[in-house]
Amino acid sequence: MLAAIGLMALLVIALNTVSAVAGVIGDAFDRQQSAHDAMIAEHKASLPNDDGNYVTDPMNGFDDEVEEAYETSTEAKAASYANGFIAKAYGRE
Repeated sequence: MLAAIGLMALLVIALNTVSAVAGVIGDAFDRQQSAHDAMIAEHKASLPNDDGNYVTDPMNGFDDEVEEAYETSTEAKAASYANGFIAKAYGRE
């Protein structure tokens, strides 16, 4: 009988420990998610508001100035190089 009571006490202690650990892990995950969301919001807030540089009507396409600026940008050069590299890799020169 004493062994059964000891076993029950150990079981209760184990369940309490598991419950406490699960709560701590849940809180840590919530804090991490909150910090991640805050970093995303801070990044969005730091971006310049360049919405006026782009045409929202897809039928009109890009303005000439925006298209010309893109073609001379390093992004366009990197994209061109990457597209050429991929084409050569797949034999589609």
